[in-house]
Amino acid sequence: MQAVVLRKTGGPEGMALEEVPTPEVTEGRVLVRVRACGVAHRDIIERSGGNRLLSPPIVQGHEFAGEIVEIGPGVQRWRPGDRVVNLYTDSCGTCEHCTSGEERLCPGVTEAYGLTVNGGYAQFALVRERGLEALPDGIPWEQAAILMSAVGVGYNNVVTTAAVRPDEHVLVTGATGGVGLAAVETARLIGARVWAVTSSPAKKAHLEAMGLEHVLVDDTGSFHKMVRERRPQGVDAVIDCVGAPTLHASIRSLRRFGRVAVVGTLEQARVELALGYTVINSIKILGSDNVSRQALREVMALAAEGRLSARVDRVLPLGQAAEAHQLIEDRKAFGRIVLVPDHD
Repeated sequence: MQAVVLRKTGGPEGMALEEVPTPEVTEGRVLVRVRACGVAHRDIIERSGGNRLLSPPIVQGHEFAGEIVEIGPGVQRWRPGDRVVNLYTDSCGTCEHCTSGEERLCPGVTEAYGLTVNGGYAQFALVRERGLEALPDGIPWEQAAILMSAVGVGYNNVVTTAAVRPDEHVLVTGATGGVGLAAVETARLIGARVWAVTSSPAKKAHLEAMGLEHVLVDDTGSFHKMVRERRPQGVDAVIDCVGAPTLHASIRSLRRFGRVAVVGTLEQARVELALGYTVINSIKILGSDNVSRQALREVMALAAEGRLSARVDRVLPLGQAAEAHQLIEDRKAFGRIVLVPDHD
């Protein structure tokens, strides 16, 4: 099969399309024919050496969709032909966390796709039985591929982590990325009033075309000044999809008793926190809730109904994975870039 193999961490030149053996199906695992795989900024961080769990050579790609072509011994949940999307990891299915619906806390996790084991930058992926979720009919592969990590993460952090309510003012940083756009759309679906922040003047028109009233362009980390000019009391919640460069301004944009969900790690620099300011104003700083299986199911249902969209910037052949990485590093994507393997 064809796969994009990362041979060494660093720049995108460390990636290459290669002919490699198709994985052999083993007990408890299934073979998925990958129809589409999303490319996230997280992939760039890991490719660059920003995650010690990644050890080349490896096939990246932590969000993909396809159909099952073969099942291994002991598999009960799936049959060949089933349409599926993957989760970040597998789980044991029997511990107290799994049986209570919090399988992300499962101590039996052994595989993280595209990070500790091969992922979706390939024609086929070998996945544990519980590392998948059923995909409803009617959702195109290119959109299905980004429903877990992009749309699911944006949705879950608005709904669960930040617990956004109707008519609240919600600010989203990194609003033109896959997660940011999902957070924007989810907040609007709830009935919140959305403020979108982008560092790209060229992307402002795209956000305004979505009908957003408050679109702020800032690459200095001082957008809180613009927020305070328009709304002196500040916003109710922030979904920070960038990280270190924007967290200070995100906190300063909040009203008293406001909360910020920290989702993004586009930059991994350390952040200095003004504890006095957060204490006096009772600011809640919340780590990302990622995406649960239940949240993914909700997202897929909303996508199938046409109420929540998966915004794809462009679709590229699998062999152009390095180009996709470069486009994301250059911040030229509006939404997710998706890779599609050639099965013809």
